[in-house]
Formats: sequence, C-alpha cells, structure tokens
Amino acid sequence: MRSLSLLTLLALVTAGPSLTCAKHVRRGQNAPLNGVKTLDVDFTTYKGEGLSTFLDKHSLYVSNYPVDSTPISHTFVPSNVDIVDGALRLKVTGQSGEGDVKSAEVGTYASNIRYGTFTTIAKLTPVPGVCFGAFTYTDDNHEIDIEALSSYYWTGYRESVPPGLEFTNQPLVAGQQSTNTAVPYGFDPTADFHNYTIVWNAKSSQFYVDGKLRKTFTKSVPQIGASFLWNA
Repeated sequence: MRSLSLLTLLALVTAGPSLTCAKHVRRGQNAPLNGVKTLDVDFTTYKGEGLSTFLDKHSLYVSNYPVDSTPISHTFVPSNVDIVDGALRLKVTGQSGEGDVKSAEVGTYASNIRYGTFTTIAKLTPVPGVCFGAFTYTDDNHEIDIEALSSYYWTGYRESVPPGLEFTNQPLVAGQQSTNTAVPYGFDPTADFHNYTIVWNAKSSQFYVDGKLRKTFTKSVPQIGASFLWNA
C-alpha cells in the first residue's frame, strides 16, 4: 500500500493488559486525550531509517504472534513486512497446504479510536490464495472490514464466496449473522493503486472505493473504541 490516511475521533476507551480473540491479539494502549486526530502515512517518504523506526514514528506497529485458525493456522511475522519502492508490502509466504502460514500485519498503537475516516491506498496481489484486510477491530464482535480475496476478484466459489470486494460489519452479539456484501471492483485491483475507505460514525459504516460510495450499513455498527489493522 502506498499511503494511509486516518481521520479519527479518539475516545477515552482502553483495552485491558491483553485482549485475546480467535482471530487477533491486541495489546492495550493508554488512551490519549479526547479529540479529532489525523494520521497520514506516506511510504514514499521512507529513507531507509529502519522499518520499526519509521512505523513507530507514525504510531504504527508490526504484529508478531500466532493465530490458531482453521483450516490452516498462520503466524504474523515482522520479516514479512517491508517498505519497497515507496509502498508498504505485506507478504504471505507460500506453502504446500500443510503447516503454519507466515503472514503479515500492521496496526495502530491507539486502541481507543471511536469513529473516523480510514483510507488505504493499495495495489492488490495477483497471486491467488491471499486475503487482504483493512479494518477497525476491538474484538470479533466489534469489527468493520474491507476484505479482498485474491482468488475471487472476478469469480466466486459456489454459493459460499461471492466475487468482488467484501464489506462487513461483524455481529455485535456472538453467534448472530454478520452484515456483509460483495461489490464488483469495476477495475483490475492488481494493476494499479486504488483508494479503499471506511467512514464510521455512530449510526453507520460507509464503504468507498476511489471516492465513490459503494455501500452503507446501519446494522451492527460498533459503538466502542477500536484499533485499525491491515493484514494479509
């Protein structure tokens, strides 16, 4: 991804010392003062000062933990995150179908973001088998997702996986149905960089692609503080 832009409202909401969930692990952070905060990260400004130094300067961290998911477990490893040719690269290491998959994740130190506009400028991989996500996250029941499945950009899988770019509000109560849709890209997402945006407020989550509104959800809208994560 070439750049990130987060215009967020930071509320006094903090996680505990650690928060462990089926999909993610987050470390709690101290809450800053209330107010609107803007975080802009332009990876073309990276001068080789070291990935951790650059990301830390922009209030971002690299994940390093295993995820016991099914059917294949995976581990977020720092070595799969890099800045190449002015873009942040999240790499998924290929494997034969057995064993742990090495993948990548970057997130905000702030875990108390409540409402905001989150734009990611990204070029997606042409290699099948990768799931790229850009999303707000508190726990598995407070999450707003943009997901791109590289095997299903243009064709789906039976009735279980529709083709296109997926937008999701996870259910606020465990076991309930998520609010989800998939929309056609209208372009080749692997050929160039495009803008993918979530606008989150108290009443809705809106999803934009290249500045055009593609979907609005008013159901299962989170009302508590979150982090913002990017992973593959």
